[in-house]
Amino acid sequence: MIQTCLSRSLSTCMPPRGWLVLLVLLLPGLSGLTGCKATTNKFPVDRTVDAQSERILWDALRTAIYKSKHPVGGEGADPSSREIRSGWKLDLAPFKSKGFRTRVLASYEPSRGERKGIANETVGVGLEAFDVNIRVEKETNESLSPLNLDRAKWTPADDDLQAAREIMQMFHGLLGTARFELEKPDPLFGIE
Repeated sequence: MIQTCLSRSLSTCMPPRGWLVLLVLLLPGLSGLTGCKATTNKFPVDRTVDAQSERILWDALRTAIYKSKHPVGGEGADPSSREIRSGWKLDLAPFKSKGFRTRVLASYEPSRGERKGIANETVGVGLEAFDVNIRVEKETNESLSPLNLDRAKWTPADDDLQAAREIMQMFHGLLGTARFELEKPDPLFGIE
């Protein structure tokens, strides 16, 4: 059969329904070749945490982001909106597509439902529950001279899930101990 199919044309070897089946099987695989990447604003790391007050939660979240070496402050950190958008943290490399920059997007709101994350116990006495979301955006430098920031061509890349998990873990640790102090402000980062 195989040798006869090779000697004849493909149209005589495969029945008409066979083409349809082949097309149905190949279409899902071809959609990945288009090169389009869907971007979502979904936060990859979220957890329900308990805090004594919203102010303590805010200070712990801001400190965790600051300790991850992302610049915090200015217009991106507003307690009334319950969101923090850090400045960009650069990690340059002398090769195209190897240098990147990241920034943290964090938000929280009072919890009103099922608890997320590792803790499923009930809220302790005198504590409030909050849903905290952390995302670390990442962009790569596609410039041919990647060390020159004036020529940088930043293109979106996949979120840095590992960095988001590390910040969440640091935040959870700071919040759990409740024995932390904001570090001395760094004038380079514009922290007030």
